[in-house]
Amino acid sequence: MRAETLRSTLGLILIMLLCYFLQSAVFSRLHIFGVAPLLLPLVAAAAGLLGSSGWGGAFGLLCGILCDAALGGGGLLFTVALTVMGFLCGFLGDFILARGFPSYLMLSAGVLLLSAFIQMFRLLVFDRAPVWLLIRTGLMQSLASALFILPLYFCVRRALRAWRRGRERSAH
Repeated sequence: MRAETLRSTLGLILIMLLCYFLQSAVFSRLHIFGVAPLLLPLVAAAAGLLGSSGWGGAFGLLCGILCDAALGGGGLLFTVALTVMGFLCGFLGDFILARGFPSYLMLSAGVLLLSAFIQMFRLLVFDRAPVWLLIRTGLMQSLASALFILPLYFCVRRALRAWRRGRERSAH
C-alpha cells in the first residue's frame, strides 16, 4: 500500500470514528432541533464522491456497521443501505458528477432523506405511526444532519487529497 493511500485511509477512518463518537455519544444526549443528527451517511457519501466507488462502498460498509451499532437497532439495515449509497455516490463521481461541493451537497441531501426514510419505514408499515409525524421528524433530522455537510466535505476532501495526488501521478 502506498504511503498516500495509507495516509488517506487512516485520515478517513479517524473522521469516521469521530463521527461515530459524536453520533452515538454526544448527539444521542444533545439533540439539535429536537432530533439526533446522522453523520455517518455523510461520511459514506463523501468517501464515495471524493474517492471512488470502491472507497464509497468500503467506507459505506464501515459507516453502516457503526451506524447500526450507534442506533442499536440490531439489524443490518444501515450496513446494507450505506454500502450501496457509498458505492453509488462513488459511481456517480467516477462517471457522471463533478467531484465538487455542489455535487456533494446534492448527494448528501439525498442520502440524508433516504436514511430518514429507512428509519421511519418500520414505524410506518408495521407500527402504523402517523405519517405527518414521521415526515416531520425525518425532515428535522435531515436538517440537523445537514449542518455538518460543509465541515465533513472539507475534512474528507483533505483526507483524500494525498490519495488523489498519488493516483494522478501514477496515471502520467
